[in-house]
Amino acid sequence: MHRAGRILVIAGLVLSLIGLLAGFGALAMDEDRQAVRLLMLVPLGFAGMLTGIVITQFNPPHGKDD
Repeated sequence: MHRAGRILVIAGLVLSLIGLLAGFGALAMDEDRQAVRLLMLVPLGFAGMLTGIVITQFNPPHGKDD
């Protein structure tokens, strides 16, 4: 479970960064509809990061490779 938590943290971070960069880029190009869709990735990414952090805190690593 610890590994799944780490993967969720990384995936959430990637989603948030993509949403921020692409969303504000679309806003700069006056693509409002696309910008809103891309900016909606930010809260999803944050929720994924939060879930991953909680999983890693409640399930400490058990072995060397984890």
